[in-house]
Amino acid sequence: MRDELAGRVLDRLLTWTSEEQARWMADLRRLATYKFDTYEGFVAGERFFESLARWLRQFETDADRRRMIEFVRQELVFISSQEMNHAIACVYPDYIKPELISSVADMLGTSRFHVKEIVSSTAFRTLRRKTLYLGLSDGARLDRLRRSSPELSHEQFWLSPEIGSHAINTMRAKLAKAVEEQDLSGSAQFEQVVFVDDFYGSGTSLVHRKEDGSWGGKLARARHHLENDLKTGDRPIVTADANVIVVIYVLSSQARTHVASMLASFESAWRLKYVQLLPSDLVCTDLELRRICDDFFDDVLVDEHKQVRVPLGYKDAALPLVLHHNTPNNAIGPLWADSSDREGSLERHALFRRYERHHVDRP
Repeated sequence: MRDELAGRVLDRLLTWTSEEQARWMADLRRLATYKFDTYEGFVAGERFFESLARWLRQFETDADRRRMIEFVRQELVFISSQEMNHAIACVYPDYIKPELISSVADMLGTSRFHVKEIVSSTAFRTLRRKTLYLGLSDGARLDRLRRSSPELSHEQFWLSPEIGSHAINTMRAKLAKAVEEQDLSGSAQFEQVVFVDDFYGSGTSLVHRKEDGSWGGKLARARHHLENDLKTGDRPIVTADANVIVVIYVLSSQARTHVASMLASFESAWRLKYVQLLPSDLVCTDLELRRICDDFFDDVLVDEHKQVRVPLGYKDAALPLVLHHNTPNNAIGPLWADSSDREGSLERHALFRRYERHHVDRP
């Protein structure tokens, strides 16, 4: 029933042949069933086809509506929760464990290919337990990372880069107990820190250089806490020379270039790891599509948080991308730039409305 209604609505919005209607609707139904309907930003009772019909009505010409349908069918990349969970499940076995093996191989003076010898050593078990995992945002999904890494202890994870004194004391006590019971070497201190997050499209919110020359972004705040709270005091929980790894589940090529460049000056010893790198050509370059994005963008969205027009997304990233839990503001505007609740706006309805971290109506 819902598909039939959606088809009738689209009939009024599009000039298409019966062959096009059959082919396009079949594609859209499959996409809705397997991906688009799972978008967590839809309100109760809303699904993809309802959002699509309301979205298409805003484009003035049949040519523009057909172009946007083609974009959704052929170009849009939607990362589902299953795909993100798979990326998370790869982090420890495919990215962190090899780092542990390589580090321990250097300690033991053996080849990193002697895996059986390395993973059975006290040095490996010690470094594995003495690695602390800190989330840079709720998107890091450390609950999922923890459950998909059965070799690790729950006491190695904390949901934010800032740990309160009570939690520090608890972690220290649990680590001391593990050192004693598992016959690990050294004191009850973490020797490696892994900062984790889900996605970056430009990388500037992760780390950037401010106009006054100081550092900004999540990593700057994380480093401040690490150096001033976790490595200091009478009983520091992290060693002074701890290794640091930054793990991102999905990273654009633009963000990788930016973050790698910044880390070279910010903390050259910190290592960047990413599970899925979006190719450099995953960018909306079609001039007609970019013109439609510019026409769609509502200038009321230019406020203290968005100080310039961003019809192609923040930093002009122009990504054709939606994440299952939220649409990044690095994506093209028609996907996320919703002004329907703004006074004096054009009442633009985005296809996959974004939940904004900064909003004029929230303090």
